[in-house]
Amino acid sequence: MKILFLSKLSEDWDAPLEVLKSEFPGVTFAVNEIPENRISAIKEADAVIAGKLTTEEIESAEKLCAVIVPFTGLNNFPLDVINKKNIKLYNTHANAPYVAEHAVAMALALLGKINTFHNDLSRGIWNRTKEAGDMWQSIRNKNIGILGYGHIGKYIAKYLKAFDCFIVGFKRNAESKDNDPADEISDNIDEVIARSDVLFNVLPLNPETRHIINAEKIAGMKGKYLITVGRGETIHEEAMYNGSKDGILAGAAIDVWYKYPGKSEEPVMPANYPFWELPNVVMSPHKSAHTAEAVRAMIEDTCGNIRKFIISQRQK
Repeated sequence: MKILFLSKLSEDWDAPLEVLKSEFPGVTFAVNEIPENRISAIKEADAVIAGKLTTEEIESAEKLCAVIVPFTGLNNFPLDVINKKNIKLYNTHANAPYVAEHAVAMALALLGKINTFHNDLSRGIWNRTKEAGDMWQSIRNKNIGILGYGHIGKYIAKYLKAFDCFIVGFKRNAESKDNDPADEISDNIDEVIARSDVLFNVLPLNPETRHIINAEKIAGMKGKYLITVGRGETIHEEAMYNGSKDGILAGAAIDVWYKYPGKSEEPVMPANYPFWELPNVVMSPHKSAHTAEAVRAMIEDTCGNIRKFIISQRQK
């Protein structure tokens, strides 16, 4: 059996991988770092660990039984082809508490006007009056809507309970469970938006959710705050920019974007519209899972998925 990693591994993988190698001495663990060799390497693999695969790569994989994703999102995979070939798909939600923590931190910075106060004070300007423009908003007792109420959403709800918030989660299956941190769960996104003061977007990207938050939805967010840590394309870019610029949204905090850097070292602006010029926007460079603890948790969970796959194959 061959387990193939399709990208270079950091030193954080060294110890967990050694454990797997000692546990399964008959299994080959290989790493392919050369993009041009991906297809030929995949042909020999029983399972691949990858953050992205193309249709061509999947269709050429004659032995492939499993795709193991070392993070949550699955929008970079041809899911229809994977399902057609009955390939098992694994991913991890081990980073959920850290992404949720970052989302709440951005919300507190946005409502607390931390960026504005910091930037002004760095120029000697003291926003000390009690006029409306100098006041910040408390998140206490706010109505919170969580769009995409999954693993991350539940942690957001847990954290915000300390602020006595009323929380409604949006998900397709609106069944609630005992001891759920949300007060209510709804399958009606418009209802959740209408009832919320602060909205957290944690939606995954798929054909159903692409631009699900469009100009019409933004128009219904008058005076509301929008924090997004899901996927950029779940929100229509121009609609969110105009909503922030024109004062429909009270503010936006954004960790997921529309343009990302490639191999070039030149600076890359994260969007096609200048969000960075707006005083009511807090920006983060897709960093919500970038803590040492989150990296270790995701690696451990991914190794656990590799272990499950190997054991399942041996039990056949």
